Amino acid sequence: METMIMGFIFLPMLLMQCFMAALAMSQPNLTTDQYALLQFKAYVTSDPLNIMSSNWSSSATSICNWVGVSCGAFHSRVTALDLPNMNLTGSLPPHLGNLSFLVSINLSGNSFNGHLPPELGKLERLKFMDLSFNFLDGSIPDEIWLLSKLEIFRLGSNQLTGTISRNIGNLTKLRTIYIGDTKIGGKIPKEIGNLHNLEKLSIENANLSGLIPPNIFNISSLRWIYLHINNLFGTLPIDLCYHLPNLEDLHLGENQLNGSIPSSISRCEKLQQLGLGANRLTGYIPRSIGNLSKLIEIYLYENDFEGEIPKEIGNLHNLEKLSAGNASLSNIFNISSLRRIYLYENNLFGTLPVDLCYHLPNLEVLKLGENQLNGSIPSSIGRCKKLQLLGLKTNRFTGYIPRSIGNLSRLTKIYLDDNDFEGEIPKEIGNLHNLEILSAGNGNLSGLIPPNIFNISSLRGIYLETNNLFGTLPVDFCYHLPNVVLLNLGENQLNGSIPSSIGRCKKLQLLGLNTNRFTGYIPRSIGNLSRLTIIYLYDNDFEGEIPKEIGNLHNLVILSAGNGNLSGLIPPNIFNISSLRGIYLNINNLSGTLPVDLCYHLPNLEDLNLGENQLNGSIPSSIGRCKKLQQLDLGNNRFT
Repeated sequence: METMIMGFIFLPMLLMQCFMAALAMSQPNLTTDQYALLQFKAYVTSDPLNIMSSNWSSSATSICNWVGVSCGAFHSRVTALDLPNMNLTGSLPPHLGNLSFLVSINLSGNSFNGHLPPELGKLERLKFMDLSFNFLDGSIPDEIWLLSKLEIFRLGSNQLTGTISRNIGNLTKLRTIYIGDTKIGGKIPKEIGNLHNLEKLSIENANLSGLIPPNIFNISSLRWIYLHINNLFGTLPIDLCYHLPNLEDLHLGENQLNGSIPSSISRCEKLQQLGLGANRLTGYIPRSIGNLSKLIEIYLYENDFEGEIPKEIGNLHNLEKLSAGNASLSNIFNISSLRRIYLYENNLFGTLPVDLCYHLPNLEVLKLGENQLNGSIPSSIGRCKKLQLLGLKTNRFTGYIPRSIGNLSRLTKIYLDDNDFEGEIPKEIGNLHNLEILSAGNGNLSGLIPPNIFNISSLRGIYLETNNLFGTLPVDFCYHLPNVVLLNLGENQLNGSIPSSIGRCKKLQLLGLNTNRFTGYIPRSIGNLSRLTIIYLYDNDFEGEIPKEIGNLHNLVILSAGNGNLSGLIPPNIFNISSLRGIYLNINNLSGTLPVDLCYHLPNLEDLNLGENQLNGSIPSSIGRCKKLQQLDLGNNRFT
């Protein structure tokens, strides 16, 4: 009986001791987590959103209530640290490796710098790691490649260097790898082929070299492969798509791959994006590509294919972007889903179909420039109602620019330069109220410039140089051009005077009116164009002096007004524009002497051409201060 009584007395005491022991064991773990997080806070040097300063405190609530911190429901240990896009700056402390129950860490989109602490390799429970879009540098520590439970691994968009460890093959649960947009180099380890759960492989825009391990193309779970913009070489395997039934995106562009595109590409039946541009691929584009009915984007530009774009591409009714090269046009203009066509800089020839835009209701971009296309631009171009960019430059187009182009109300950019058109610029272009770039230089155009073009307030660039355009510029020339930056009307037959309203084009940086028949005075208002960097006024028939207001243009780099029938003195303040690199005032009737301090304020001057004028006096000794001068022409003057 006494034994039983003593048992009842000691049993509660034993249970209490066990509880206290358990508490003693758990308390250091909680303290460890708190200490690790406080050390993390201490390593943060900037917290503009006050995420930590207002919430993370040892005297405040439980760490499980801190912003960005999550804890387990049963053990109350920290399981997640999620602070993406918080504008945090600092470095990562080794103490993070003591968060032994951590499953997820997401610090992406901040400004953390420095090396990755090797102690992160102690986080044996970690499944999700996203430290992308920071400024981390150095190599990835070997210890991190041992996190066997890792499923999502994102360290891309940092400044990481080094190579990819072969131990990556041990991370068999990986579903996503993003270590692209870094400086990581070396070869792709073949051990990546062991990752049979991998869905996304993203190591683009890095310094990778060597062959692509062929066993990567055997990972049937892969949906996205991004290895573009590296130095990878070799050929694509013949059985490229035999084992990739789930592949949606394949981007291998901007490498040094050679050989032909395997016909097995057609087995990637779920493929939506195919990027093989800017490589050294040869042979024919396989017809089997037409079987990829889910394709949305094709990039095959800058290769060395032969033959035509296969007509089977016309079967791709979901295709939105086509960028191919070195081939002839076919029936691609019947693909109604197309939004963007990039076929520039190739050897395309032939004419555009009469019904060009009959079947392209969604087309936004048409770039066929720098080819050998001929014939006229079909009037059906006006049916591409959604067109925003029309690029037909540097071809052999003839005939008139169709008036129907004025129906394309969404157009922002027109490139028609370097062709052999005839006739005038259609006045209907003046209806394009969203137009930003009008480029039709060297196009054999004639007639007047439609004045309503100068009413398009959205215009930033007007390039109509090297044509046969004539007539005068409207008096209200710049009243409606608040955004124009580049204006080049040089090498035409324009006459009359330059309107004083030119001073209203406040954003103008380049003014090209050279080689025309302009007369009258150069307007003083040109001195209001404070952003001007280049002035081309040469080869005209002006009268009077160079306006002294040009000396106000403190960003001017080139002043070219040679052979302009100018007279009088050269305004001395022109020689105070320190940004000037070229002064071309030759073949005029300029008189007077050069200032004594000629080169005191011209540290960047490379060319000084004042020849064939009536300048007198001596050449200032300060000419020796123009240290960068490469060409000096003071001939045919009256220097003594």
